Order: sequence, then C-alpha cells, then structure tokens
Amino acid sequence: MRALAAVVLALAAFCLVGCGSVIDADQARICRAVAPALHPDGTEIRETVLSPIPGAANAMKLTYRARGSSGNLHPHWLICSFGGQTGLPRFNLTAIDTDRGPLSGIKLLILKRWWLDKSPPEPRDKPPLLTLPAGSAYWLQQGLNGVVSAGIYGLIATSFSLVFGLTGRINLAFGEIGVFGGVGMLVAAGIAGSFMRLDGPLLAAALGVGVASAALLNWVTGRLIILPLARRTISPTAALVATLALSIVLAEALRITEPQRENWLPPLLNRSLLLADDGQFLVTTTPAQMLAAGLCFTAVSTLLGLMAFTRFGRAWRAYAQDPLMAALLGVPVPALRGFTFALAGACAGLAGTVMVLAYGTVQPGDGLAVTLKALISAVIGGIGSVPGAFVGAAVVAGIEALWSGSFNIVYRDVVIYSLLAAFLVLRPGGLLQRAAPSPREF
Repeated sequence: MRALAAVVLALAAFCLVGCGSVIDADQARICRAVAPALHPDGTEIRETVLSPIPGAANAMKLTYRARGSSGNLHPHWLICSFGGQTGLPRFNLTAIDTDRGPLSGIKLLILKRWWLDKSPPEPRDKPPLLTLPAGSAYWLQQGLNGVVSAGIYGLIATSFSLVFGLTGRINLAFGEIGVFGGVGMLVAAGIAGSFMRLDGPLLAAALGVGVASAALLNWVTGRLIILPLARRTISPTAALVATLALSIVLAEALRITEPQRENWLPPLLNRSLLLADDGQFLVTTTPAQMLAAGLCFTAVSTLLGLMAFTRFGRAWRAYAQDPLMAALLGVPVPALRGFTFALAGACAGLAGTVMVLAYGTVQPGDGLAVTLKALISAVIGGIGSVPGAFVGAAVVAGIEALWSGSFNIVYRDVVIYSLLAAFLVLRPGGLLQRAAPSPREF
C-alpha cells in the first residue's frame, strides 16, 4: 500500500504541474508577429497575456498594450485561429479577430504573404536571470543539456538493475521498450488532439498511457521470455539473445508503422527562456526541458524511496540476496516478480516519454544507443544496484557534456564505450560495490 501511495503521489504531483495552460510555441510565435502589423510603424507592443480559448482547440488570444505617437498605452486584443493542432495545418493561420473587428480574407492573405513570412524574430522582453563571468555561460549550457540525458540514462539503467538484481538476467530490449512508451504517448496525444485542445491534464494522460503501455509490454516480456528461459537454463546468454531479438522486432515494427501515425508532439512548452548571459554566450532552456528534468528527478526520488522504505523494497532486497530463503520466509515471489517487471517497464516508458517531451519525438532505432549507454551507466554504478544506476548515469552524461564542450564530438561515444571495458576489467562491481562476481545488492 505504501508503494501504491508513493506512485499515486508522484502522478498527482505531475498532474498539478501539468494543469497549467500549454500553448503551441510555433503558433504563439505567429500570433505575436501579427500584433505589430495591425498598428503604424514605430508602435511599441507590450504583451499582457497569451492564452488558449476554452472550447476552441485551434485558437489563442493575445492581450497586449500598444504605445503610439501620442505616448499613451492603449489595451488591445486579437484572436488567432489555425487549421489544426498537429502536422502542417497547425502553421496555417485561418482567421484573425481583433477588438476592432475581424480581418477580411484579403487583409489576412496580405498579412500572411507579405508580413508573416518576413517578420523579425521575437524580441527578448525580459533580461536574463543571471549575469555570469566570461566563459561560464557555455559550461552552464552544457550542464543543462546533460541533465535530461542523465535522467533518461538513469531511468533505463534502473530498469536493468531492477530486473538483473532479481533474476540475474539482462534485458537488452529496454531501450526499444522506452521508445514504445514514447510512441504510445504520441499516439495518445494525437488522438486527443483530434477532438480537443491539448492542455495539461490531457498531456499528463498521454504520458500516463505511454508509461502504462511500456510497463505492460515489459511485464509480458518477463512472463513469456525472461522467466521461462531462466527456469530452463542457468546461463544468462539465452535471455540476452532473446531480448536482443525482441529489441529488433520492436524497432522494425515501429519503423514499418511510422508513416501511419503522427510522429511529433506539438511544441506546447518550447518557448525559449533566457537564463544567463556572460556577454558572449546566452544560456537558454525551455519549459518542456525543465518539465522533463523535473519528471526524471521526481521519478528518481520516488523510486529510491520505494526501494528503501516500503515492503516491496525489502522483499526485493531479500530475494536478490537469497531467493530460496526469501521464499521460505513468506515473500510472495510471483507478485514480486510481476511488480518488478512492470516497474522496470514503467521506468523505461517514462524515459521514452521524457524524450518526447524534451525533443518533440522519438524514432524507431533510437533505443539501441540509449540501451548501450544505460547499460554502461548500470555497470559503472554497479549493475543490480538501483542507486548505482543513477550514479552511473550522472557519470556518463557528465562525460558526454564535458567531451562535447571540449573535444571533437565525433569521438564522444568511443570514450563512453571505452568506459564499459575499463570498468569490467578494473572494477566489475561498479562504483558503489566491491568487485564481486555477482553484484546484486541494493
């Protein structure tokens, strides 16, 4: 019950975060560019509110103040309507209504043809939050870029650790299971967007669909592939090959069906935010990246609490240390295995949905690279150790960011993959454990 309560609290926290209005960043840019065209040259435009319109899925309202030659500020508003929420129609401005009446078709055509195509970029209306010494902003940007990567690697590395710690088997399909969860989120968001405006609760529901679909897929994988093979042979090679085959099947299935679905999430939270400036380099982020990072670290905290303070965590540690004794002492082994597989799949699915939030999409085949780097993270931290998975992910993401900022990025993955060989030879138990042949402690 405590485990269920922790999960419910985490989901409720995300829903509270997501309940705010979300607006397509490209549509917002177009709507903001309309306002200067409705006033004489030199008019100062001060945005007040840009918000969606309840009941109008493809429209938004911009409230602003305009200062003309008289020097007085006058309140105005305009409503921009678009052809759709997804695909190319979301760029098509179909109507404009203003406080002085709607624009005629001819004026709208002139506006789109001779103004919007050549409109200047959005001005930065707010100063940066921080002013840094010269050279510091670049490294801050590299660090911010690595935060989301660390969260993605950490979640999938946790999936490895949860399953390996319980069964001694490695599931090489976790990357593609994460991609499957990301695709599930895109499909759910596309279906919801065809009926109504995508807002915070709908986006949270789509994310939940992606996580649940990945959890279900990994639960089925555990029941039908990993556990039967573990009973038939003590060698872990069979499960390794079988899950690699599953990864290929998933990647090909998603690739074949790709033309039949919408593969991009509308840029709902992608307006650039200026964080810092050192005079030469600007540090920026987006609300989507901040939300993705927040989800990752919320999941990390929830999972660590789940493992450390709940009955499930105690049962998992007991079974990982001595399966037979745990069963004799009353640990419900089938339920423990089933929940572990579902939880590992949910972590991988959350990683896939975080990729969609942060980058807008996820592609078939992306899972292989993520799988390898997450596996390296798990080995560095100590495969079978849940906290070690996140420590290893931070190491891998940090080295990626450091190398990308200092050296030729072409050799970045060579360095990362070399870490795997180095740790397997020099410290096979990882950073948080002694170099034991079977590192399966928490």
